[in-house]
Amino acid sequence: MMRIRSHSQHGFLLTLWVFLLLILFAVATRSEEAGTAFSLSVPKEVKGYTHCEITVQSPAAGEVLLTLYDSLNNPWLYRRETLSDGENVLSWDGRGAGGELLMSGPYRLDAEFSAADGKEFTASASFEVRGYAPALALALPSSEYLYLDQRENWFVECWVPNSCIVAMDILDSEGNIVCTKSALMKNPDRDVLRWNGKGSDRQQVAPGEYTVHLYPKKNPDFGYTFSLTVKETTPESPPVAVTGPVLPERGMSDSEIWEIMMKPSVVVNHTGSSLRLKVYEAPSLRSKAIGLICVGTQGLEILSLEDGWAQIRTANYNDGKLLTAWFPARDLKAVSPAPHYAVLVDKRDQTLTVWQDGHPIGTVPVSTGLPTANKPERETSPGAFLTDVHFSRDFAQEGARYDYPLRYQGGNIIHSTGYARIPHAAYSVKDYSKNLPLLGQKASHGCVRVSPFATADCPINSYWLWTHLPYHTRVIILDD
Repeated sequence: MMRIRSHSQHGFLLTLWVFLLLILFAVATRSEEAGTAFSLSVPKEVKGYTHCEITVQSPAAGEVLLTLYDSLNNPWLYRRETLSDGENVLSWDGRGAGGELLMSGPYRLDAEFSAADGKEFTASASFEVRGYAPALALALPSSEYLYLDQRENWFVECWVPNSCIVAMDILDSEGNIVCTKSALMKNPDRDVLRWNGKGSDRQQVAPGEYTVHLYPKKNPDFGYTFSLTVKETTPESPPVAVTGPVLPERGMSDSEIWEIMMKPSVVVNHTGSSLRLKVYEAPSLRSKAIGLICVGTQGLEILSLEDGWAQIRTANYNDGKLLTAWFPARDLKAVSPAPHYAVLVDKRDQTLTVWQDGHPIGTVPVSTGLPTANKPERETSPGAFLTDVHFSRDFAQEGARYDYPLRYQGGNIIHSTGYARIPHAAYSVKDYSKNLPLLGQKASHGCVRVSPFATADCPINSYWLWTHLPYHTRVIILDD
């Protein structure tokens, strides 16, 4: 006898069949997602100035932003990479933004991935930084030119975070090494390597184009290479003459600002950039002293030259106010700035802009001096200055430490915001929470404070300035 299924039985079986299909689809989808999940891995221990691998498993092609944080969530590195579908291996040297050395301790690397179809994924990896290999962290030549009639004046400023032997090879235009020298460096602030224009045979090299390569001998993968032009004679110094304006005006074009930045500076011809000399109310040493100026790096606007005296306009070191005064012309000289970089600090906007070869390349907030009735000298002086030699890696003042100082006027310096070092059992971390929020407003003792952190869109930070701006870089500070 034939049995006929009711409509309710058919409906139940259909519902069961659809349910089973959904389960199978969900399992397949989960299996597919599990096979293409976004993940990030870093070695458990990383050493600075040592190659390691970051592995990123990507479900699709797209872009990733890697951000490195310490235990206080300070961001030490931003890195953008293009990923392909599948496994991606990225090389990393264990350093922060711009090649900055990282303090030992725990870190976290966060990854934010955007696929081409718009889907977004995130991942994190924790690890520890454990010291660094022998390193040459700074190598800045004093000039692009070596003049054989003044060959002792050319040098390279260096900084090594740990004692190591640094080598310097000089190669001619055909790639032949004409001179090689090395030095054990261990100064915690800076060291200097000099070349006098003589080859390994102790004979003077011919004028021409050369290449200089510096590197730590035990870690030669991490070095610096730059060009050097050797010339027979030093060009004549620009004359001391009426200068015209030494500061640009707001609203000028880039080319107009750069032209002023690259003008020679008339400075006091004296050694010791911290030394301050008197300027006078009238062209006589017997007249009243009305202010102080710094030697060597403070640019003076020359208004007139009369009977051995120069009438100048510049900022008084005591209070940062512009004054018109007189100074003996025989004690002045004109100096050309380093050619490729310049810095413009605007006290009104509390910003610092870096210029390179005629164009601004990045702007960051700063804190300039906050004067008080009892300490008017804390006003940051406006003017046109030149950076001095690197004198230190860091320094302490009033309970805080400051990294990467660049002196440009006596005791006034461009440096990082202050921090307190918080010790832990096996490491320590820098706490910037007191001074970092003050960037963008007056807060310093007269110096120019810059963030220690770059951003994803701008590489400029205190370490970048310290490692990129050579001796006699122009620094212009606009008044507010």
